[in-house]
Amino acid sequence: MIKKEDALKIAEKYGRDYGSFQENASRKEFRTVLKYIAEEANRKQ
Repeated sequence: MIKKEDALKIAEKYGRDYGSFQENASRKEFRTVLKYIAEEANRKQ
């Protein structure tokens, strides 16, 4: 399970801007954040 702190740290690195995050993030960072979002969405269902 991905930790919230890890996902937020990566999001802050790109200024919480999805466009720059999508273009500039490494594959691992992108996957980590999206996996965290998916886990949270599934948890809240």
